[in-house]
Amino acid sequence: MRAPATLLARTALTLATSLLVLFLFSIAVMFYYIMGPMARQAAEDAAALLVLSAQTWAELPPDTRADFEYELKTNHGITLELAGKPLQPVVHWRPHMRLLKNALEQRLHGQPVAIALDDSDDSLFWVEFEVAERRLRLGVPRHRITPQIPFVLVWLVSGGLIVLLVTSLIVVRRIAAPLEKMSEAVTRFGRGERITLTEDGPLELQQLARSFNEMTRQVDELLANRTTLLAGISHDLRTPIARLTLAIELLPPDADPELRERMRRDLREMDRLITRTLQLARGLDRRDEKRESLELTSLLAAIAADYPAIDVDLPRETPCRATVDPDAFRRIVTNLIDNALRYGGDAPVEVVLQCDAQAAVIDILDRGPGIPEEKLEQVFQPFYRLEASRSNATGGSGLGLAIVRQLAQAQGWDVILTPRKDGGLRARLRIGRDDQARGVES
Repeated sequence: MRAPATLLARTALTLATSLLVLFLFSIAVMFYYIMGPMARQAAEDAAALLVLSAQTWAELPPDTRADFEYELKTNHGITLELAGKPLQPVVHWRPHMRLLKNALEQRLHGQPVAIALDDSDDSLFWVEFEVAERRLRLGVPRHRITPQIPFVLVWLVSGGLIVLLVTSLIVVRRIAAPLEKMSEAVTRFGRGERITLTEDGPLELQQLARSFNEMTRQVDELLANRTTLLAGISHDLRTPIARLTLAIELLPPDADPELRERMRRDLREMDRLITRTLQLARGLDRRDEKRESLELTSLLAAIAADYPAIDVDLPRETPCRATVDPDAFRRIVTNLIDNALRYGGDAPVEVVLQCDAQAAVIDILDRGPGIPEEKLEQVFQPFYRLEASRSNATGGSGLGLAIVRQLAQAQGWDVILTPRKDGGLRARLRIGRDDQARGVES
């Protein structure tokens, strides 16, 4: 059996288990110290009354015994008569009857006593023993030897346990609710939203909320400073790049054409690297994002149209809508397709869209050399490349997958890389579908 996942459920289960143990222990104590002695006392009192009644009946004149039997029946509910056919002794597993049998035999100095239930009346049982050489049979109501449960104790124990359980759940809920709010804030912060928690409640939770707000402020400052720094570096680097590009164009006509082309290619690569570095820096700072409900099939078809070499498998019968930022979606998918084409060799790259009520899943499949399992997460780190020489001829800048991961995290999406069975790599983008998108579809 799987343990509950939430703090509230786990605490409630722990409290319920503890209270159940406490309840069972209370019942056991009550039966041992209250019900047990009461049952023994009830058996002793009933045995004394039965023996006394039988002895009194035996000592009375025969003509007065009928009146005594009537009085005994009326006042005590006990029927007394001479025994006919002996009762068949049976083993009574009911503890009250065993206690009565023992009490009777003790008062009768070890004389055997037969007890049997009435076949026609479940509330009555019969006791048979000898007094003054006469075998008498007495019908006794069962309630005479069954002590009434002290319901006041049951109510006290049950009420106390219920109050304790409710109070504990309220206290736990008051602690768990701010923690749930904190967890939601952390999740939204990881998607790029800026959250400020209210600093109220107990002192410890106030301090926790204050630390969280201070952390988000510092992260905002770091991101802003990083973006400003990289923007400044970009500007300072692009200025000499522009000068070098102009200088190349102004070279004498007799300059080596191959050298000129290599210089142009290097400058374009530098410009591309600067652009992608800025994209990485701004991946978590997308305050200008515009999400809208879009049909992913047509959006993917438009992206695939720019890649004639790939195979596309899109559902045509049912639409697949989701609320997405179209720019972020395009950048993620194109980066994954570019990566698959770069490393996939001559084998075709496949793009497959699957859609259900919970999520839209886009798979980009290639048949390249793949990625070792122990490095499937490392390739999402900025500037990380499997090819150690870092040659442009054998790989990119090491920023494509880092940009994909940051954009996906900012949107609340998942990007996972997994090896394929017969070689190659599966890049999966999973986009959760909200109620609004599903409602438009239905």
